[in-house]
Amino acid sequence: MLLRALTRIPAIFAVVAAVLLASGCGGGGGGGVGALSGIIGSGGTGFGVATGFGSLIVDGVRRDDTQASYTSEEDQGTAVTMPSTGAMLGQMVEFGYDANGAMTSIILSPELVGPVTSLGTNRITVLGTTVTVNTDTTLGPVTVLEGYASTTAIQIGDRVAVYGLLKTDAQGNTSVQATLVVQKVAGTGIRLTGYVSQYNATSGSFAIGNNTINVGTALISPVGTVLSNGELVTVWSNTAPTGNVITANSIRVKLSSTSTGNLTLSGPISGYTSNGSFKLLNVTVDASKAAISSAGTTLADGKYVVATGQYDATAGKLTATSITIYAPLATTAVELHGTILNFVSLSSFTVRGVTVDASSATFSGGAAKDLANGVFVEIAGAVVNNIVRAATVNIVALNPAQAPVGSTLDLMGTVTSYDPATQLYTMAIASGISVSGMMGSSQFFVNGTVSNLAVGQSVIVRGMMNGGTLTTSVVSFTQSASGTTPGSGTSSGPMPGVKYMEGIAYNVTATSFMLNGLTIQSNGVPVGGGGMMGGPGMMSGARIGVNVQYSGGQYTATTITVLNG
Repeated sequence: MLLRALTRIPAIFAVVAAVLLASGCGGGGGGGVGALSGIIGSGGTGFGVATGFGSLIVDGVRRDDTQASYTSEEDQGTAVTMPSTGAMLGQMVEFGYDANGAMTSIILSPELVGPVTSLGTNRITVLGTTVTVNTDTTLGPVTVLEGYASTTAIQIGDRVAVYGLLKTDAQGNTSVQATLVVQKVAGTGIRLTGYVSQYNATSGSFAIGNNTINVGTALISPVGTVLSNGELVTVWSNTAPTGNVITANSIRVKLSSTSTGNLTLSGPISGYTSNGSFKLLNVTVDASKAAISSAGTTLADGKYVVATGQYDATAGKLTATSITIYAPLATTAVELHGTILNFVSLSSFTVRGVTVDASSATFSGGAAKDLANGVFVEIAGAVVNNIVRAATVNIVALNPAQAPVGSTLDLMGTVTSYDPATQLYTMAIASGISVSGMMGSSQFFVNGTVSNLAVGQSVIVRGMMNGGTLTTSVVSFTQSASGTTPGSGTSSGPMPGVKYMEGIAYNVTATSFMLNGLTIQSNGVPVGGGGMMGGPGMMSGARIGVNVQYSGGQYTATTITVLNG
């Protein structure tokens, strides 16, 4: 991934300020690894769950992320910069925002990364932590799966990343109510998030649940932090545990006990005694004078709420000015605003990277037959395992240039001109429309470098239309077959010819795999790129690009390529 210049902003809850210059998976333009100097702007900081996109929707609230820097802790100790295209539904979001509420910085950090050690009904165990699957919106965002068709596909030994809500019972035991479970390819690093207990400065150790954490020479952030019991931390180790002993390589305090400022917290209530005393993420909340919506709602343990107010580190308390009960309609809990990609049929396409099945949706602004790559839509629906089942689809613009001002657009097409001196380019998309674009000041290249940007190259770009020009933030180089038009076709049924799709492979067998809700015959096609060949076949959890052909009632791969990012 590319290193972007990160604006240093005053931190309330800080992340280590470090930049390690190194080439990354994203390719050109100065690759590297970096960490934010802070996750807070002049307005405050927040913790929540991504429940949609358009810009970034956190716990049902749309937040402007157009100027925010994105980082991830999923695959390494300290956060690395990433393109916004890598954000996923259900991820836990830590964000700073300015005085106008616009996001300035975003960290996507899982609670757990490691192997599954036991299975149960709607529950798994990872690093000794019980993880539960949620299907009830009254308890919080429903669990999203990535790399699995259903929870029954999860196997002991699978390496997973789990994003979710930390819950503490009356006995002090911590579990995670998953908001997203991601199947990972093989690896050795692990992550454990929880509350510090039994801290011993002399021995340099503490406990999270039944795990003992040896601090040793671990990098602790924010810089200068002294660990103490009760703090919420996330621990990364480059190696597997020895029994229940984890040797830390990095430790980040998520909620600093020495900071004060505006804070937004979301999660299930615990330790409720009154509106003036309960806990969210182990933080004591006083909501005795807060405005509560929906009006007349009674607070109680287990109820998922969003609390906003002033955090006083000395008192260790959040004095809430508002409490919002998370209570969306189950059928429309997810919102997606954006352009269609990977369109194959009414039941298989993506919007903002989320797979959508609109086969039972109610349409407005147009008809099902109008769906195609590049069409700007607004979708409301519900998570069902690894897809969003759309309840409503509003067709906003058939031509992406006519999308609402300020909208984020994802477009697939072929480069028709590029001027390195001016950074201007044009591309043709499937509908035949020509789009003019300009590289933005903070530019990511995925699956290639700027040197790959040439006439005839197939790309997927993300940007924002401004005065008829797409100000571009991400260019992803695709592997669509020569002579094909990426994503061409209509919604009347499976499209003839060869089409290009990208996504996470799952349900991989010797002869087939699934991608974006479709079963695809692998047809003995060799796998290009790196790392997807896992012994006799492909590995579930890998991001791939596939050219597929529909014939004889089934989809068959003509090329398969492993992708980065």
